[in-house]
Amino acid sequence: MTSPPTRAPASLGSPDSAPTSAELEVFGQLAPRFGCVFRAGEVLYSEGDPADRAFLLLSGRVRVVKRVRQAERSVSVARAGELLGEAALLTGHVRTQTAVALSDGTALAFDRPSFRETVMMYPALGARVCEQMISRVRDSEDQLEVITLRDTQCRIVRALVKLARAQQGAVLELSPIELSARVGLDVDTVKRTVLRLREQHYLRIVGEKIEILERDALNQLSTLLDAKEELRGAT
Repeated sequence: MTSPPTRAPASLGSPDSAPTSAELEVFGQLAPRFGCVFRAGEVLYSEGDPADRAFLLLSGRVRVVKRVRQAERSVSVARAGELLGEAALLTGHVRTQTAVALSDGTALAFDRPSFRETVMMYPALGARVCEQMISRVRDSEDQLEVITLRDTQCRIVRALVKLARAQQGAVLELSPIELSARVGLDVDTVKRTVLRLREQHYLRIVGEKIEILERDALNQLSTLLDAKEELRGAT
């Protein structure tokens, strides 16, 4: 691994978005000590390994997976500006998941002492991480609500409605792998269901983005599917 180029310091911004130019300047100052580069397909850490480093992504995407009944299930996809492997910031922990790079990228890698030291120097970094952890708890609650649904289409439509509401927009930057992680289904099932929704003119697929064409119509579909789910549960 090599270090990314350095930049001058600045202040941190929103924890829910990719790093801004100002943030990259802060991260650049940390790069000589903590920077690393990874390649697509590289395993950053494996389930069962000691949790020795946490990674703050500067660029690229990393898929987090967990083995369940001899099959790999997507847990999440981390993007630039997100922390992963945060168990390393606690003591005596082992990895419960595996992280695999989906693309080339760069990151800052911290062990527990170096992270504490860095947060002392840059309190906004600690605030960003704390807000991310709170956001993940909220996402986990939403995910739990979704994966308890038995109907495949109901799960996916519910997830899309929630994401559109949270992002306050009709265009979702969301790959099939990311959506599969949110709904607890395999990628092929997600692709088939999304294509069916596209054929029914609820959405449009542009690269790795999903554009919801009629939010009201998708909301109505979600309500209808929820009602069917309740009727199924009552029988």
